[in-house]
Amino acid sequence: MNAINWNKTLEEYPSKSKRVYEILLENIMKGRLLPGEKLVERDLAKKLGVSKTPVREALSKLEREGLIEGASYHSFSVAQISHKDIIEIYDIREIIDGLAARAAAGKIKEKQVKQLHSIIRSFESYLKKNDLESYSSLDIKFHNLLGLISENRRLCEIMQRLRNQTRVLMTTSVTLPGRAEASLAEHRKIVDAVASQDTDFAEKFAREHIRNVRKGVLGSLKKTNKI
Repeated sequence: MNAINWNKTLEEYPSKSKRVYEILLENIMKGRLLPGEKLVERDLAKKLGVSKTPVREALSKLEREGLIEGASYHSFSVAQISHKDIIEIYDIREIIDGLAARAAAGKIKEKQVKQLHSIIRSFESYLKKNDLESYSSLDIKFHNLLGLISENRRLCEIMQRLRNQTRVLMTTSVTLPGRAEASLAEHRKIVDAVASQDTDFAEKFAREHIRNVRKGVLGSLKKTNKI
């Protein structure tokens, strides 16, 4: 496992709390900060060379997103996502992603059709290179784009809230044999339905895709004895 680079992105973000948040988020996403690992406000401030305030703000945001949990006063731990958590996350995602695809199919413009087809081409490129990390990151952007096309602000906010919890789980799903290829085919079906403004099939294919992702995540975690 790679060592944590606390200072890697300190100069890339507009505010100290944003910088601290992105550094912690990246290390959680990459598995450098493991479930159950302690995050102490004072220690993090010292490692990052900042005051406690931006660290506190970053930790608060991560807690709201369900990625860390309060352990004690000014101390947190990286959240452990249970089997029940996974079911809940993907039950909600099935509904909201289906709704986003349906709404997007009713409102999509030609420019947005081109954006979706461009993402599909990038999916294909990443798959050929077996770059599953980039594939997973692009998957999040794909579903966020459907939310934006839907023009439903509250729906986008809910999708955003679940985004990082989903990112933690996505990397476990696409590593299963054949799952990435199946995912690409599912994305193509969603794009074809949305582009042709078929609202019923857009929702149907989006919901089927999320059910298959959930099955993949649970299968991967079971295979590695993590649930």
